[in-house]
Amino acid sequence: MWRWFVGVVVVVVAFGAGVGWSTAQQGPTLTAEDRAEIQQLHARYAQGTDFRQGDMWLSVFTDDAVFQPGTHAAEVVGMEALTEWRRQNFAARPADRQNRHWNSGWVITPTPEGAEGRLYYLGVNVTSGRPVLGGSGHYEDVYVKTADGWRIKQRRAVSDSDKHWLASQ
Repeated sequence: MWRWFVGVVVVVVAFGAGVGWSTAQQGPTLTAEDRAEIQQLHARYAQGTDFRQGDMWLSVFTDDAVFQPGTHAAEVVGMEALTEWRRQNFAARPADRQNRHWNSGWVITPTPEGAEGRLYYLGVNVTSGRPVLGGSGHYEDVYVKTADGWRIKQRRAVSDSDKHWLASQ
């Protein structure tokens, strides 16, 4: 009887260790709520840009975020620099210009620090009433969960061509 009891204990402990090891190998996970909140960052980013709502756009970033607004663009680092970049970007646009961002193809992967993501974007100029493709590409992101929810810590916009958002469109 004693041997049987020891055998059962060994099997149970071995099973528990195996489950624990297997779980540890899977790494961090993201809940459906995490993924939805991360996707909302993209919605606020796009609508903040399109409707010239700087505060909405800024709200998606961490205070120390790094943003590279184009393939060959310099990095914009920190909230103060992001605020100034956004102000100058809005000021440089014609007052009647209307843009729409379309995002799709999200791939969001958990990391020990939070998550990484990549998604496609299309930028459409709708000023004339006839949509004209203004640019396309993808974003490469690093996300972290803060006391205020998920935020973008790093974003790199990679355009498909050097003719991104032509002034004449």
